[in-house]
Amino acid sequence: MQLAAPRNCYGYRNMGTAALRSVPMFCLMNPVLFCRATALVLALLLAGPSLADNRELSANETWLKLVNYEPGGNAPSGFLSAAQIGDFFLADDGQSNPDSELRATLAALRAPLVGDPNEHAQCRYPARYIWLKKQFALDGVEGISCPEFDAWIYGQETASLSIVFVTGYLGNPASYYGHTLLKFNSSKGEQTSDLLDVTVNYGAIIPPGTGPLNYIYNGATGGFSAGFSHVEYYFHDYNYGELELRDLWEYELNLTAEEVRFVVAHAWEVLGHEYVYYFFRRNCAYRMAELVEIVDGVDIIPPRRAWTIPQSVVTRGAESVHHGKPLLGNVKRYPSRQSTFYEKFRSLNGVERDALRDIARGSGEQNDATILTSLPVTSRQRVIDALIDYYQYLMPKDEPQDSELSRKYRSMLTYRFGLPPAAHTPSSTLALGPADDRAPGYISLGFVDNDSFGSGVSIRIRPVYYDALDSSVSHVPNSELSMGEVVLESIDGKFLVRQASLFRVESVNGSVSGLPGDNGRSWTLGIGLIEQSPSCNNCLVARFEGDIGRSMPIGGNSTAGVYIGGAVQDNRNDNGNLFVRGSAYWNGAIGQRLRLRARYESRYHLDGRLRFEDVMSVEARVELSRGWDTRLRVQKNITTEVSLSLGYYW
Repeated sequence: MQLAAPRNCYGYRNMGTAALRSVPMFCLMNPVLFCRATALVLALLLAGPSLADNRELSANETWLKLVNYEPGGNAPSGFLSAAQIGDFFLADDGQSNPDSELRATLAALRAPLVGDPNEHAQCRYPARYIWLKKQFALDGVEGISCPEFDAWIYGQETASLSIVFVTGYLGNPASYYGHTLLKFNSSKGEQTSDLLDVTVNYGAIIPPGTGPLNYIYNGATGGFSAGFSHVEYYFHDYNYGELELRDLWEYELNLTAEEVRFVVAHAWEVLGHEYVYYFFRRNCAYRMAELVEIVDGVDIIPPRRAWTIPQSVVTRGAESVHHGKPLLGNVKRYPSRQSTFYEKFRSLNGVERDALRDIARGSGEQNDATILTSLPVTSRQRVIDALIDYYQYLMPKDEPQDSELSRKYRSMLTYRFGLPPAAHTPSSTLALGPADDRAPGYISLGFVDNDSFGSGVSIRIRPVYYDALDSSVSHVPNSELSMGEVVLESIDGKFLVRQASLFRVESVNGSVSGLPGDNGRSWTLGIGLIEQSPSCNNCLVARFEGDIGRSMPIGGNSTAGVYIGGAVQDNRNDNGNLFVRGSAYWNGAIGQRLRLRARYESRYHLDGRLRFEDVMSVEARVELSRGWDTRLRVQKNITTEVSLSLGYYW
C-alpha cells in the first residue's frame, strides 16, 4: 500500500511518535495491518479539526466578520457575504456558505509553498491565518514570509491605528455627512511625518458624468459598486483640508499590538475587492467601522438604525471601553486651510487686522512694506503668517505661477524669511471635537398656540442631522442639513401635518474676514411637503425651493445674510405654481448655550389668487445638556403661531 503524501506533513512531524504509540501491538506484527492502521491514524491527525469543529468555527462571529457575512438572502446557510463574487472566496460557494469557505481556507493555508509566496493563502488572507492559528485549527502549520504584505505595513512597524473623521462638505451630496478613514500610524520614529502614514478608504465607484439625481437614486438603491483602497495620508489631507476646506479629526484607538496586527491584516484582505455601496446604511462609515470591529469586544456601529452617520461612529467609539480604558485615545485635529486662516485672523488685534486688510486690498509691494514696517516685529510676523494662509486659502490648485495672487503669496514668503523666527505656538485645538458631539437624530414634544385654531401639542421628528441653532464643530456653522423631518400638531381635536420634508440644505459661508475672495457665498435647497401657512389645516403642498445669497459676520458671535430665490409647487387652494422671494436672516449666540435665529421673507406669487405674502419667524434654542434642549418659536404668516418644546437627541 502506498500512502498519499499529506498536503502539509511538516506541520505534524512532532506527532509521529505519538501516532505510532496509538497503534495496537498486534498491528506491528502484521505489516499490512500496521500500514493501514498507521495511515488511518496519520490521516486523522493531519486532517486538522473534526467536521464538528469546522462547523463550530464557521459559525463563530469572528469568522463571519472575516468573510463579511451578513444575515439574510436566500442562501441555505442564512448568510451572504457583502463581498461580491471573485477571488475573495476560496470555495465555489464561499459567498453563501461559511462552512465551505472555512474548509477551503484551511486547505489553502496548509498547502505547501509553490512559486510566488505573495500568492499563497497565508499572504492573501493573513487575518484568516492569524485567527485560525489562534483557534488551534492550524496547529503546527509553519508561517511563510509575505514580502508584499510586510512592505505594505512598513515592515510590520505599524504601532497603532486611528479613525479619522472628516467634517461634512455641503458642496457635494456624497460628502454632506462627513467621511471616515482608517489610518496606520507608523513607528519609524519622530522624524517620520504623519502625512506619510498609510490610510485605508472605502467609497463608491462613480461613473464619469453622473448627475446629482442619478447619484442620489443609485446611492440609495445600491446602484453603485464600491471598494477599499489605500493611499498615504497626505493625499486626504490635501484633498479634504486644502481643496474642500474640511477639518480632519484623528482619534487613536487603544488596541493591543496583536489587535493592531489583526486589523491591518484584515484590511489587506479586503483591499481591491468589490462591494455594493449604499449611501444610508452600508456606507463608508459602516465599512470602516467593520474593519475595527474585527477585534473582539469592539462595537462602534450604531445598531438598529436605517442609516450610519460617520460622526455617530466616533461618538459611539468615545462611549466605548476596551481593556478597561476608553477605546478612543489621543486626539489630533488637522484644520483646513480655511480654518487655519480664520483662527489666525481671529487672533489678530485691531491694528493688525487693519494692516492685513490694507495689504490684501492694496496694489503694490512698496505700500505693503510701508504698512508692515510701521508694526512691531511680533505684529509683522503675525500679520504675514495670516496673509500667507489667506493667499493659500484663495489659490485654486491650478493657479498660474505668474498670476497676481501667486505673486502676492511669494512676496509675503520672501518678506517673512527676512524676519526672525517667531516663538512656536501650538496649533489651535477645540476643547470638544466630533466624538463629544450630540447624536444626529432629534425629536421634540411641545405646547403650541395658534391664533386661528387654538392650543394643542406638537411633535417634531428629524432623523438626521442639524440646523443653524444646533450646528457644532462637526458641522458647517450657521448652516442646516436635515433629511426626513416631520412636524405634526394636534389642536382642538384636529390632527395636522405641518411638514414632511425630504431634505433641506442651507450652506452658509460666514466670510469671517470680509477680505476679497472670502465672499460669504451662501445658498439653500429643499424639497418636500410644506404647509402654505399656519392659518390653514389642509394646505400641504409639494415644493421644490432654492436661494442664493451672501452672508457676513456681525460682531463676534453673530452672522447675517440675504437671499433671493423662489419655489415651484403644486397649485393648491389656488395659490399658484410658482413664486419668487427675497429674504434676510440673522443668527446669533449669547454665551455657550443660547442661540437665536430671526428670518424675514417676502414672496411674490406669479400666478394664483395671492400675490404678496410676508413670512416672519424667530426661534431661540437653549442647550440643556449634550442630549437635551428647549426651543421657543414664533412664526407669523397670515396668522401667528407660538410653540415651546423640549427636544432630545438620539
